[in-house]
Amino acid sequence: MLAKSGEKREILLIKLRPATPADAAGVAALHAESWRQTYRGVLTDEYLDQRLDADRLNDWQRRLNEPLAGQYVVVLETDDAGRPDDLMGFACAYGAYDVQAGTLLENLHAHPEKKQRGTGRLLLGQIARWSLQHYPDNALHLWVVAPNQSAISFYRHMRAVEDAQAVWHAPDGSRIPELRYIWRDPSLLLTEPLSRCRCPWRQGMHHAD
Repeated sequence: MLAKSGEKREILLIKLRPATPADAAGVAALHAESWRQTYRGVLTDEYLDQRLDADRLNDWQRRLNEPLAGQYVVVLETDDAGRPDDLMGFACAYGAYDVQAGTLLENLHAHPEKKQRGTGRLLLGQIARWSLQHYPDNALHLWVVAPNQSAISFYRHMRAVEDAQAVWHAPDGSRIPELRYIWRDPSLLLTEPLSRCRCPWRQGMHHAD
């Protein structure tokens, strides 16, 4: 779409790249902030306000320094010369995690200010692309807590289907019902047209696989 007369368009260059151990602090901070916003009223305030940051940092330092077999962590960040890289979101998956449900999408988080702008779609599409390349016969699945209706709506919109239920033993000691959503054919995620996203940066995107 062409800009109207008198309007200015800012093109923000972004990149997708595999995470490294140096990303642990940034990923952990975004993960913690996402949980505070999403799980307030679901997890205890004591955990969210006092223990969450250290918990997430320890977890991501371990994951990125001692990755498990089949682990893939991708970050989405700005890529503009002259300004520091800005973490916009990240995702983590484990290939061929489940015999029936296939690759597990363990985490997908967008910066709170970047939600509703296509960040989740880009990350989800990259996870599907990676899984299809390395585990072509696998489905793709994730678990989402039942109270997280915004995430459930997003995954349904992206054509995932609920196929199982369980209980999450959360790190604060809570027991929370969760649902499994699955893409039997992850290539469905590669047919979602990027032009349907609210992505003002889409013309400047490139991959760094």
